[in-house]
Amino acid sequence: MHLYEINTEIALLMQQLAVDEETGEILTSSEDILQQLNALDMERSRILEYLAKVVLDTRAEAAALKAEEERLAKRRRVFEHREERLIEVLDRECSGQKTDLGIATLRYRATSRVEVSDSAKAISWLRRHKYRDCIRVKDPEVDKTAVRRLLTDGNTIPGIALVTGQSCSLK
Repeated sequence: MHLYEINTEIALLMQQLAVDEETGEILTSSEDILQQLNALDMERSRILEYLAKVVLDTRAEAAALKAEEERLAKRRRVFEHREERLIEVLDRECSGQKTDLGIATLRYRATSRVEVSDSAKAISWLRRHKYRDCIRVKDPEVDKTAVRRLLTDGNTIPGIALVTGQSCSLK
């Protein structure tokens, strides 16, 4: 039986029971209904326990995969660093000359990059000469931690709401 079926059966059985509004006492003396309710409740508990075990097993599997990812990432970084050191040795030995190494060829190409040593002077010059497209200005951002304090102090801020919810955890 599925969990939703059990919940439906329990609801139907509860509707069949007549309960005194003042005392909460069950008026109908139906042992059969109470036995069915107990059996369904036990089945429901068994299913919920199984689901909790699945959650814990899944959590453990995810943790193991994360540890494996970290181990592999560390190993990858070792190989990348090793590659860089070996390329440096080849570069030093070939002295910037294209070299045929049998299974591979070491080649060189010219590269260029922009290096900003004094950004204040550069920005001033770019503004003065109307090269505004060369200047990037970051958009302002809302500091959610500071805004939370304002909202909890009773302030109302247009476009912002403090949303409450529930989180569920299994330990």
